[in-house]
Amino acid sequence: MATLTAGKIAEVMFEQALDTYEPQDMLLPTTSFLEPDAGDMQNSGNIIWRPVQQHAPIIDGWDLTGLETGIIEETYPAVLGTPTNDLVSQRADDMRDMRFWQKRGAEAGRQQATNLNKQIASAIATQGSMFYRSNAASGYDVIAEAQALMNERQGAKTDRYFLLNDRDNLKFGKDLAARQTVQGRPETTWATGQIGQNIAEFDVYTASFLPNLIGGADPATTVTANQSFAPTAGTVDPVLKTVTNVDYRTATIPVTASAGYNVGDKVTFANAAVTVKAVGLADKSNTGVAMTFTIVGKPSGTSITVFPKPIALDDPALSTLEKAYANIDTRILNTATVNRLNIDASKKTNLFYDKDAVEVLGGTIPANLFQSFDGLKVINQTMKNGLKMYMIYDANMINMQFRYRLFTWWGVTIKDPSRCGVAVTF
Repeated sequence: MATLTAGKIAEVMFEQALDTYEPQDMLLPTTSFLEPDAGDMQNSGNIIWRPVQQHAPIIDGWDLTGLETGIIEETYPAVLGTPTNDLVSQRADDMRDMRFWQKRGAEAGRQQATNLNKQIASAIATQGSMFYRSNAASGYDVIAEAQALMNERQGAKTDRYFLLNDRDNLKFGKDLAARQTVQGRPETTWATGQIGQNIAEFDVYTASFLPNLIGGADPATTVTANQSFAPTAGTVDPVLKTVTNVDYRTATIPVTASAGYNVGDKVTFANAAVTVKAVGLADKSNTGVAMTFTIVGKPSGTSITVFPKPIALDDPALSTLEKAYANIDTRILNTATVNRLNIDASKKTNLFYDKDAVEVLGGTIPANLFQSFDGLKVINQTMKNGLKMYMIYDANMINMQFRYRLFTWWGVTIKDPSRCGVAVTF
């Protein structure tokens, strides 16, 4: 066997990690990926504020005197998290078999890919605001319900994806595979987990890493004040010139009690037993379907924070421009009931979303500095998905230990929760 060196072992481990990571990195290509300028991220605490789709009112008439509007540019924080690492320390006598390091590199890549897939799926499940329960016997019908919800709400549309958990794939896979949209597909696509293309406008995958959605009986909470929310852009202090950013997605609603809810619960609101309905973002027509929200926080025992912000078409406090951002037909009023939809104690999720609604930020480090200042060896490579993988390694002559740190750096942001959702079957 050829003589082993620390450098050769590192290269083998790194290449195996790359080769294993890329084919299993299923979800990153289904999201919008961005690697911001490294200096900008450093100077903003690894958070950058990004704009979202604007809305504009249509004003009828010849004479528009005094009817001009401004522009509201809503923003959201895109966050770069902390690196995900595989840190290995081995004594010299454990480094004599190259096959060990090949296997270790493959496992490191597999775990890194699984972790990213899991974190993307978890963010969609928790923050995505659309939700439905289905007992349909047809896989197409289950998926088409998501298509109807997304089309009715008229959000910006790019590529769409639907992720089936393994049990629902077992239930519906035969039905989906029999459809014309998946006949004749090359075998390589099945290795990626893809079931078919353009099934009710979705590319459909099966995924073993989808989370459970915890629920239970409806806590039957009520709202304790009339609610009025407006789209809000960032502001600049006229004296200090300090910029204040506003997360357009969030609203905090006072309720009688919030203890019974979970972060991730999907809820509707009803005024006098009449549910608040979703409206189309483009034409403002009432869809006739209850608007669903996801609970993303419980600031106190008497409040809940939800995505998205409920902006009512009939709110008299809103201007013509602000009503262009309306997503519900009527205000949420005092004594409105909060109704939990995920009434199962625990259900394995299926997820659906628009590619543009989920954003992954990639991070960059000045890897060459480790080599320049501390004598460490550094390897890094940009993968085909745009994400970088790094390996840093060194040795200690005192205890004859070799150390290898392999990592990726990214953050997941649900930039538009109203274009992401959860479906469960029963």
